[in-house]
Amino acid sequence: MFCFGKKFVCGASVKGPSHVLHGIVNQDAFLYLKKRKYSLFVVSDGMGSKPYSDLGSKMACMSVAKEIELFVKNKHSSYPISQLFENVVEQWKKSVLPHDVKECSATCLFVFATKTKILTARLGDGMICLLGKESSQSVALTDDKDGSFSNATCSLSDSSAVREFKYAIYDRSLFKGVVLSTDGISADMNSGKELPFAEDIFCELKKMFFWKRNAFLRNMMEKWPVPHHTDDKTIVVAGL
Repeated sequence: MFCFGKKFVCGASVKGPSHVLHGIVNQDAFLYLKKRKYSLFVVSDGMGSKPYSDLGSKMACMSVAKEIELFVKNKHSSYPISQLFENVVEQWKKSVLPHDVKECSATCLFVFATKTKILTARLGDGMICLLGKESSQSVALTDDKDGSFSNATCSLSDSSAVREFKYAIYDRSLFKGVVLSTDGISADMNSGKELPFAEDIFCELKKMFFWKRNAFLRNMMEKWPVPHHTDDKTIVVAGL
């Protein structure tokens, strides 16, 4: 974790009750980086039905980190955003070899923040919340909960993965923080509750000593109040 002034980041991931019961590994992964020119936050949910989805989620995080580093070195303008996603997918496919990509299926959500801009990218289910300095500026990018499963099954192994990335670019100066989570958290929320949840968690963590933050997140997820929840849970919270 890092912490300096209002800029902090912390994250945690816990196995879902069903995985604990059956001795299955955590199939989620997360990553955060603070570089001189940018910050990067990534979460990935390995699809539980796939035998190597835990590898898929780890490599999703590493592939985004590698390609964002190259993107920055190319000064952002050498190729379009769609090429960045294509590069992430291709890097991920290489990284899971010799396994078949379908056996490593994983989602991919990330936030890439420079000094002036924020790029949000989302493939598959999960949640990204950008917390505005003014509450009216906050943005929630999350699961479609109207009964449609159009985005729920998207993963890096899909042939249409590059096209299925949903992304947006924002002015960084409007935001104070970001919360990302896999759908083990976001799927348990009623529509419209994502931003209040993210704001509450952010404010709670902001006032804590830095060494308490990860433990707080783990404890929250291990004592998740939703009855009969089963999925792995992962969250990353950062001040911008």
